[in-house]
Amino acid sequence: MDNFDKFYKALQKHRSRLITFPNVCGLGIGLKHRNMQRTDSPALIVFVEKKEKKENLSRTEIVPKKVSGFETDVIEIGKVRLLGTRQERHRPAHPGVSIGHYKISAGTFGAVVKDIETGNSLILSNNHILANGSNGQDGRAKIGDPILQPGPYDSILNL
Repeated sequence: MDNFDKFYKALQKHRSRLITFPNVCGLGIGLKHRNMQRTDSPALIVFVEKKEKKENLSRTEIVPKKVSGFETDVIEIGKVRLLGTRQERHRPAHPGVSIGHYKISAGTFGAVVKDIETGNSLILSNNHILANGSNGQDGRAKIGDPILQPGPYDSILNL
């Protein structure tokens, strides 16, 4: 069993309890951060709107350092809010809106990331959304192909 599968099972088991902690707005699995740096250690991620000092919380309100033997990581993400219609045209485009390779239906703009070597900002989404499910050699997509926002199917809905 893959290591992340074990974390996923632990998250499933403890989800209903963890989501009730004050300020918690999401849960996930990822790599733990220490001093703002990502480590290679997997962790159960607990997303909070705002981190609180331990002295401002009761003992029962503090996310445990470990759950079922797996480390936790509390990450502050700010207020989570619903975007407007994700199929609308947005300039500049931002995570959460509809995008897609010109040959596909539509998908979701996942995140803005930085290339470690160049520092360039890049968009992150799934292969089937940005590259038409290409393996890079099958001709389904090539570098420089148009990525539409909103994605082609969602553009039709906006006509």
